[in-house]
Amino acid sequence: NVDIQVFKEQPISNKNLLLIDGHAAAYNCWFTSYPNEVLEGFMELLEDLSIKYQADKLVVAFDPLPPLFRHLLYPSYKAGRPPAPEEFIYEYEELRVHLAGEGFTSVEVDGYEADDVLGTLSTRATKSGFKTTIATCDLDLLQLVNERVSGELFSQYWPTRIFDVEKTRSRFKGLCPSQVSDYKALAGDRLDNLPGVPGIGDVTATALLHEKESVEGIYEDIDSLKSIPLRGIDRIVAIISRNKEQAYLMKKLTTIICDVEITIDLDECTNPLLRAAEIIKN
Repeated sequence: NVDIQVFKEQPISNKNLLLIDGHAAAYNCWFTSYPNEVLEGFMELLEDLSIKYQADKLVVAFDPLPPLFRHLLYPSYKAGRPPAPEEFIYEYEELRVHLAGEGFTSVEVDGYEADDVLGTLSTRATKSGFKTTIATCDLDLLQLVNERVSGELFSQYWPTRIFDVEKTRSRFKGLCPSQVSDYKALAGDRLDNLPGVPGIGDVTATALLHEKESVEGIYEDIDSLKSIPLRGIDRIVAIISRNKEQAYLMKKLTTIICDVEITIDLDECTNPLLRAAEIIKN
């Protein structure tokens, strides 16, 4: 049950948006519960986060069935992941029916991942003056962090972590949130089966981006890379030179789309948990 008293005693700003990475949250609930289940853990998560961030707006983003546009660009995208357990799939669908029945706003857009929905909504929210928290287990989403958007990352392997701009820069060795997609484009992302640029690892990718800011910046003047004090820089420049197409493809794959066509109006969204508290309060 919702902790109504907490909602009643704390003022609500009407500008606190909570965005949930639905599939990631459901999967985390499944694998951190015994016996495995989704619905109860997911609703507890929504309640806890709603109270923590006093979120008067809440939207859950879900992934549609593949193929997505990234699969069309790169068929091996996310290849090799084990299939979801049949019991999880059943409970996942049960969750979605429950959310709809309880009046929660859920969004799914054909061809786009939940990440792109979250990117689009957080961008809109920032422009509209919302303070936004994105709940996920995906470090990719940290590219969306700014002064008004933070990320709360949960995991079955480590305690929940909260990322603002400073924490994101610390996690990526001084790179800013907007460079996360460039970093992954160069260094690769094993979880998404993205190889990055062959021969460019963590240290080299970070050094290049400290100097040139983005993949595009690197290719604007490749010869100037030779002045970067990196061991084997001549070899690195040669690798970069012959892998331009690969680098740009990886950048497309790692960049979250922030202008997906979504018809919902954030100002019209609510948080049913908060609404229930308000009904009891009045």
